[in-house]
Amino acid sequence: MKTIKSFNLSPLHVEEDFGFLKQFHDEAVTLRGGSGGDSESPDEIADDVNPVLDNQISAFETKLDAFDEALKSSSSLPSTALATDADVERDSAWRGANAYVKAMTDHPDPASATTATEVKRLFDTYGDPTSLAQTEESGVLHNLIQDLKALSAEKTQLLSLTPWITNLENKEKAFKEAAQKRTDEKSKIIVGIVKQSRSEADAAYKQLVSTVNALCLLEGEEKYTTFIDHVNVMIDERKTILRTRSTINAKKNKTDMPAQ
Repeated sequence: MKTIKSFNLSPLHVEEDFGFLKQFHDEAVTLRGGSGGDSESPDEIADDVNPVLDNQISAFETKLDAFDEALKSSSSLPSTALATDADVERDSAWRGANAYVKAMTDHPDPASATTATEVKRLFDTYGDPTSLAQTEESGVLHNLIQDLKALSAEKTQLLSLTPWITNLENKEKAFKEAAQKRTDEKSKIIVGIVKQSRSEADAAYKQLVSTVNALCLLEGEEKYTTFIDHVNVMIDERKTILRTRSTINAKKNKTDMPAQ
């Protein structure tokens, strides 16, 4: 018998969990749609939906809406705006430094042009980090800054790089401080309203899944097949993300272990 796969939502990040539940909801409401014909009246559509299932979908929607409102409240914190502004500032610092080094590759002095080409290669190696997620961008900038600071004093002085490196480092530091403040404030909310609303939305999801699986047994799986197939694909995608994340973290922890 076709069933929705078991899936533990708790390892997902908060925003990932909400995104999954929202996508699940978009699939679930199709179960209310009857055959989809324009000629069907609301009463005909309602008659086509198991009342227990309809109630479970409504209950899930209520909990999902509460989860959404809790997340919106956490996004409106003052620290969120500060972190966003700091992120824009560090993006500008990177773009300025990258543009400066690129311009210096056309310097009329061969030594300066050669050194600038070498430094530009560092920027190109890491690519443009400004379009990445904030945490990923921090990782890229950390490595780039370390590489820039590792340049010889002669090369740094030849291109007058110190102000650019210092500016980029300061802007990244300012962002990390703002992000930490945002995390501290959000953690207080997550411990409270977000954690509670997430838990209730997850529970409503599990209840709706159980209802669909039970109805497949009682009514047959035919009218639930497409829904189940779509949801199982969503679950497989999230499980792949979690496995990949677990592998990366395991490798990182192994790398960070002190040598014996």
